[in-house]
Amino acid sequence: MEGYAYSEFPPSEVGFPKGDSPEEFFANMMAFLNEAAAKLERPAPSPVFSPASMRDLASIQEAVAIEQEVKKGDAGHPTVTARADLLRKDVWDRWRAGEGLPQVREPLAEAIGKLAEVADRQLALLQQGVTIHPPSAIHAAVSEAVDRRVVPPDPAAPLPAQHEAVGPSPLFSQIEDEYITIRKNGGASDGTISTARWRTHVFKTLVGDRPLHAYMPIDLQNYVNELQYLPLQFSQKGDQTEELLAMGIPAAIAKNKKDRCYEPIALKTMQDGYVQIVRAIIHAATGLHRLRDPFQGFRVRWPDNAKPSVKRESIDYETLNRVFRLGVDSGYLDDAMLGPLCLLSTRRIGILPWIRGSDFGTKHGVDIIRVNGIVFDKTDGIYRRVPYKTDESLRFFVLHSAFRKWGFVDWAIEQGDNFLFRLLQTCKDPSDTASDRINKLLRRGGAAGMNIEVGQSLRHGGKDMLIEEDVDTTTTRLQMGHRASDPHAGYGTRAELRRKQCQELANFELPKEIDWSMFEGLDFERMASTPRRAGRPKREATP
Repeated sequence: MEGYAYSEFPPSEVGFPKGDSPEEFFANMMAFLNEAAAKLERPAPSPVFSPASMRDLASIQEAVAIEQEVKKGDAGHPTVTARADLLRKDVWDRWRAGEGLPQVREPLAEAIGKLAEVADRQLALLQQGVTIHPPSAIHAAVSEAVDRRVVPPDPAAPLPAQHEAVGPSPLFSQIEDEYITIRKNGGASDGTISTARWRTHVFKTLVGDRPLHAYMPIDLQNYVNELQYLPLQFSQKGDQTEELLAMGIPAAIAKNKKDRCYEPIALKTMQDGYVQIVRAIIHAATGLHRLRDPFQGFRVRWPDNAKPSVKRESIDYETLNRVFRLGVDSGYLDDAMLGPLCLLSTRRIGILPWIRGSDFGTKHGVDIIRVNGIVFDKTDGIYRRVPYKTDESLRFFVLHSAFRKWGFVDWAIEQGDNFLFRLLQTCKDPSDTASDRINKLLRRGGAAGMNIEVGQSLRHGGKDMLIEEDVDTTTTRLQMGHRASDPHAGYGTRAELRRKQCQELANFELPKEIDWSMFEGLDFERMASTPRRAGRPKREATP
């Protein structure tokens, strides 16, 4: 610095004042460096965003990723570029649903423009959340730098305000209606909707229909504690159903808690039914309206004395013989043929009423049935969804050769695009009705009650039958509409039954304990066309 007057030094532009002397300059520089070091040791916290903001950011990231691939042209990922419009629409629809916006009819370009506005807003919030404020003015220098105190860092910038729902939260019944509407529009069956309504009715009866914010975690625990005494015959018709309905839910629970006089619902039904539907409704509402989930993070303590789930059993052949005879003697096609179809095909009862004549075919020299996921109802002139459970349920299955011997296959093929069980299709829920009728026949035939031997037991019995005939596990699983047990079995091709497996399933020996001759010579057309008589059959008058 020799040869220069201090006043001739160029001004400092590094964030601290020059001072009036070299000593002040160095003192200010040390203070600045100490302050910077303190800020590095205690950085400002990262910005925190609400779940709604995180959904917005995720949508932005997806939209940007799609456009990046599209801009690459031929070099872009073919799956993305070929379906860019569908992917854009999917991003827009999911973001719109998260914002609680109604469906709109406008060009996708305008919709993406709205998403871009959200992107700009989120970027502004990001910038606001991480802005580094300049240090405050440094105090006047002191003579000794070592005695100079370190100026504390500025407090962290305030986080951006989170926009929550304005006003009181809606009643549980209101968000229930929204959820049910979503399920209906998604194709849920009438039976599913009816079950959901009943279970939410129980919740509102025991806990109350309150605004969502008024619920507390203890309310869910108290609800579960009461549920363990809810009589089963409220939802499953029985000899005590009328008495229970007249009594009402609270009184019935109180009586059952005291006297243990009614069979309660099972623990699994509580967990997967009555509690799950409440959580699902609230979860949907928090996404649509940005509400707080009052039960989030709360772990329910399940009652130790709750009824354990019943393990269903397959039905012995002697009982099945009586049940099948009752079905044939009834004169109705569904009573006569749903049982053997379920047993020998090992498929779910709920999918059998949707079989049409056009679903029959021949593959590898045997008769097969291939049910479509969507079928056209010629009577009503509309397309209807088949209530299948998994994609594997739509895989073809093999019919035993006995059905062709009985003449059932030839008659079925003649029906063309019409349903085989045509009168079941006149019911509100064909699948539920079919299950109810099978269960009634089983009870009349002497099957075990207590939900142990039911219609689904026919399917399990068919599986046991294949095991007894030494049919391998993979063949059995594919026939039942399950995934192959070996994950490598489907590599390179769709997992399906091969020729040897089809021949084995069509020609295994039927159990001799069942009189299969009862199905020979039946007039299937007459049985399919005979309308059901309402009410119980009349008793013959005694002379």
